[in-house]
Amino acid sequence: MRSTLLVLFVAVSIGVTAQVSLNITLKGQATYMNDMNDIWGYTSSTGREFAIAGTTAGVSIVEVSDSIIPSKRQFIQGPYSIWRDLKTWDHYAYVTHDNTFAWNTIPDHGLLIIDLDSVDNTSPTYKTINPVIQTPSGSSDTLKTAHNLYIDENGYAYLFGANVGNGGALIFDLATDPWNPTYVGMYDDYYFHDGMVRGDTIWGSAVYQGKFVVVDATVKDSTIVLATHGTPNAFTHNTWISDDNTVLFTTDEIGNAFLTAYDVSDLTNITELDRIQTSLGSSVIPHNAHVYGQWVVTSYYTAGVQIIDAKYPELLVEVGYYDTSPSFSGNGFYGNWGAYPYFESGLIVCSDIEEGLSVLEPTYVEASRVHIVVYDSITRMPLSNAELLFDRVSDTLQSSIDGLADAGTHLDVLDSISVKLAGYVPHKASYKWQAGIFDTLKIALLNVNNVSVQDAAHAAVILQPNPNHGTFQLSGVENGTYQLIDSKGRLLEMGVLFNERVALKEKYAHGTYYIRVQWGMHAKTFPVMLLP
Repeated sequence: MRSTLLVLFVAVSIGVTAQVSLNITLKGQATYMNDMNDIWGYTSSTGREFAIAGTTAGVSIVEVSDSIIPSKRQFIQGPYSIWRDLKTWDHYAYVTHDNTFAWNTIPDHGLLIIDLDSVDNTSPTYKTINPVIQTPSGSSDTLKTAHNLYIDENGYAYLFGANVGNGGALIFDLATDPWNPTYVGMYDDYYFHDGMVRGDTIWGSAVYQGKFVVVDATVKDSTIVLATHGTPNAFTHNTWISDDNTVLFTTDEIGNAFLTAYDVSDLTNITELDRIQTSLGSSVIPHNAHVYGQWVVTSYYTAGVQIIDAKYPELLVEVGYYDTSPSFSGNGFYGNWGAYPYFESGLIVCSDIEEGLSVLEPTYVEASRVHIVVYDSITRMPLSNAELLFDRVSDTLQSSIDGLADAGTHLDVLDSISVKLAGYVPHKASYKWQAGIFDTLKIALLNVNNVSVQDAAHAAVILQPNPNHGTFQLSGVENGTYQLIDSKGRLLEMGVLFNERVALKEKYAHGTYYIRVQWGMHAKTFPVMLLP
């Protein structure tokens, strides 16, 4: 995993108000007296775009069709709660809340349903439902709270972390009658903190077990566990499946955690592909990740929103971010809670606990990636611990035991790479980053034992100037011949020295090459840098 960025980094801490961004710009904001929590979006039949935003006091509906001036349209007060979650189906919003307090004067809402067609009315149309649910053990309980919910493409709502049973997933049919949902079944082996569903498959976050759980919910009242898998920091908060259902992305809601990608195409052989953090601080807590085409849009406490290019999920690359909470940094449950990226306009709406609602305009760029292979030019054996430095993107890597290294960047530029390894001739060559391409770069290093010899005849030979443009002197050599060899050990040309002068026959790309000179019984190899 590599995240490589060429940006001016501005450090943030409590009390600092500077904001940093990459490929995301702020369009508009709306502030609140109360802290915010989660957020979702809704587009009306006429194309108007709305943010459905949770606060500790209730639900705010904000029109963002004019992204510069967000307009608060409705507010539905509810029980005081730090946690709200919101999703939409048809022209309705469905809202849950969790962990209310005894001093609340408003009863627990259970499931709040809002008719979004009433957004322009003097008062909104809404209701709450508190159905009695029978658990698999035979007991029953009234729905009062739930931590999260998701609505799949078939119109089934899944309420996660409810007060009923173990808090797995309560399943409701919305499609038949969206205003009057019908309870149809549940999964209840583990408490699910969050989850998402596609094609009757639940990808659940068993936060306290530190793993994601894959559940077949084809038969709603008889669910079947298909697989489970641990996540890196063992506090699995959020899961989201790729559009082709082959890669799962997870976050652990804990400091110094990761956005992680898994190959789930074979549930009997789930494998981790890569993991990544935000460039705004390794101690930051990731919260909610959402797949948007080939990108993953993730909210981070204290570090705003991040865009990852996951076109090649085995190498995740950060290509954008916007810090919505400049007053906070590092570990801590402050700042950005959620980010919704699915508007047709391309806008992202973010809920920041302290700062309020942000309307952002992203530029989705494709990352440039390269797979590097470092090996001995003579033996062809892989070389480990080679130091590789890309000058333009200011990224330093080290080759693995197999001589391999991967790098990625949001840039699409001409760069140069320098390679150093003890006992080998330093190598430098130009390299062109290419957006959307996963390139392969092979680098052959020449062992110094094949370059330097101790006798006086060899010591007297000098190549100058170096670097050069293909013309140079080899003083100290009489009646000699030369060979030009590239970094992969290939012979490019050969010729005869004339008055100790070499003028290469062709124009070669900028980079490190090798000149092998032979005269009499002697031979010597020089590294030479050819300039463009």
